[in-house]
Amino acid sequence: MAIQQKLINYLNQLLKHAHDSIKGYKDAARNLTEGSLKDFFIERAREKMVLRDALVEEIYRLEGKPIEAGSFLNLFQRSWKNFKTSLDHDNEKEIAKYCLEEEKKAIHDFGVLLRNPELVSADFFTVLEAQHDKNLAASKALIERIKA
Repeated sequence: MAIQQKLINYLNQLLKHAHDSIKGYKDAARNLTEGSLKDFFIERAREKMVLRDALVEEIYRLEGKPIEAGSFLNLFQRSWKNFKTSLDHDNEKEIAKYCLEEEKKAIHDFGVLLRNPELVSADFFTVLEAQHDKNLAASKALIERIKA
């Protein structure tokens, strides 16, 4: 039971990050004019919603209670980034850098579960693997965007 509770807590941390990522990508898309980067951020928000829904389902499967919102600290950080990017002339690059940091966190956070698939259901693990691959691809795309 103690291991199950630790797993639920860990999944709730991932869920909190998913909530924050969704809001962050929506904010990033709002801060850009039309274009491929805006579309990229909208798609990333959708992908994070898939992860959020899978996390909620997995937490319920483990008889836990999913958290309902992201962190207050991330709200403050997003507000600061929104303000900062509104002043920056190289808006796209700053936004891409911020999102890259978020992707790196997600890749790191998924590591524990990806190395221990027996901890979660097969369905959730499949979603997690797909999200991990998308996070890696998103990170590469953001790095290319920053370099350009």
